[in-house]
Amino acid sequence: MSPQPVIGALGASGIAGRVVGAAGLAAVGLLHVLWAAGSSWPARDADALADAVVGSAHVPAAGPTAGVAALALGGAAIVSGAGGDRPVARLIRAGAAAALLARGLAGGVVATRVLRLPDPSARFRDLDRLVYRPLCLVLGAAVAWGSLGRIRRRKMG
Repeated sequence: MSPQPVIGALGASGIAGRVVGAAGLAAVGLLHVLWAAGSSWPARDADALADAVVGSAHVPAAGPTAGVAALALGGAAIVSGAGGDRPVARLIRAGAAAALLARGLAGGVVATRVLRLPDPSARFRDLDRLVYRPLCLVLGAAVAWGSLGRIRRRKMG
């Protein structure tokens, strides 16, 4: 008998990685859509939002915020399986995992310096250490794991 592909080649853990990664990216994207539209949720006002998410006194303009929303929502679609195993889809998944892991490892202070923003506030630094960095690491690992789960295993016949 010849080897046959195992049903569910992605595997349960790979599927879980894709679900967690896609759901996280979709949530990030939707938050950015709200912010691009002028909402300050979950902060009380725009100043508090700016301090919490970018560590400065000013909320980024709607255009760049909408751009982040589009990237996150597009990434969520690709991570969830859109594009199948085409090379461009695999490249996007790898790029999303690498970007999230790099952000999680480097931290928000490095990110603000790379973006040539002012040094972030103490509130942002605390939130980065307690929430943003761990979230980026979990999402990056989930996206990577979901992408690696695509390796097909074969069952001996």
